[in-house]
Amino acid sequence: MAAQPITDLKGWHTGFIQSAPAWAPLLADTAGDDFDYGDVRIGHIDTGYVEHAVFGSWSENGTNEHILVDRGGNFVDGERDTRPTDPVDGGLSSGHGTRIGSVMYGFAPGHMVGVAPRVPVVPYRAITSVALLTSDALASVTRAIEHAVSDSYCSVINLSLGARPAATSILPFGRALTRLGKACDQAYDEGVIVVAALGNNLHDRATYPAKYWRTICAGGLAPVFRDGRFDGTEEWKPQPDPLADDDRQFVDVWAPADKIFRAGPSRRDGKVQDQYAPLADGDGTSYAAAAVSGAAAIWLARRRTDIENLYDEPWMLTEAFRKLLQSAHAGSRAGDEKDQPQPVLNVEALVLADLPEPSTLAREMKECSKMWG
Repeated sequence: MAAQPITDLKGWHTGFIQSAPAWAPLLADTAGDDFDYGDVRIGHIDTGYVEHAVFGSWSENGTNEHILVDRGGNFVDGERDTRPTDPVDGGLSSGHGTRIGSVMYGFAPGHMVGVAPRVPVVPYRAITSVALLTSDALASVTRAIEHAVSDSYCSVINLSLGARPAATSILPFGRALTRLGKACDQAYDEGVIVVAALGNNLHDRATYPAKYWRTICAGGLAPVFRDGRFDGTEEWKPQPDPLADDDRQFVDVWAPADKIFRAGPSRRDGKVQDQYAPLADGDGTSYAAAAVSGAAAIWLARRRTDIENLYDEPWMLTEAFRKLLQSAHAGSRAGDEKDQPQPVLNVEALVLADLPEPSTLAREMKECSKMWG
């Protein structure tokens, strides 16, 4: 199917990656009653969630059909609320989980539709800042990954966060990063696809856990508009200096990261209220990771039978997904002459492509727990 022209600049990112044609059959299979993702679920490790209308209706006791609030955990301030709710209290990344969640799995026709609308999600409150600056923050993310893999049986884990590589030589931060790596190794070995953001404007280097070879690293793209019309993308560069050339090797796929319309919470008169952002702020590769995680969920749901029949080793799911990201895409990211072309996310192409034969896949031998610095 040929890509349709992008006319809604508010939702340029979903049009660009062709997510709607990819998830449409999941809705058609139920005669439009609801999306059928089977047993696929995303572990969303972030600042937590709020009961926003973008996620659908909420019961009086705070439950939601698709946001599995009691399957996740609060590893930041569980004494305040055992559920992973975000208090939106003005912290460094307050409301981040809701913003990312709206782009990844929100469904509010008339306002916005996410990449993988209404996919079942297990939320976690593990951070108050997307920049992992302390060993305690790394420990909370590690616990959330372990829980998502072993207790909530998530199929995909989204990590729109990162630790600055320069800090990894400082102990006990380095030890905490090793434990984070072990959790990512466990996910890889159990067939859970871990997607992480390349990095943001705190530095110009790839962050952990995106830098691990066993995770899927999402780089960011910004839209180019000319005369009010969408005219392609370019690499998202939040700093004057470009990303270090040697760190581009960690990027598995490039996805929208800038001028992303999203839902979010705000606090007024002491109460958390819904809002939508017509003018994007706080953009970054967090949103690229969300798009790739949504794509992974759609791919697993659409191709579930073929995947189960073809792959007998759990790690093959991540490597098959990685290989398809790099072969079934919307073209190559533009760059200067010294850049190697890298793939751009196209969800429809991803789900329609032939699955890689097992014999073409290689287990990644570089363990996450042994890589830091």
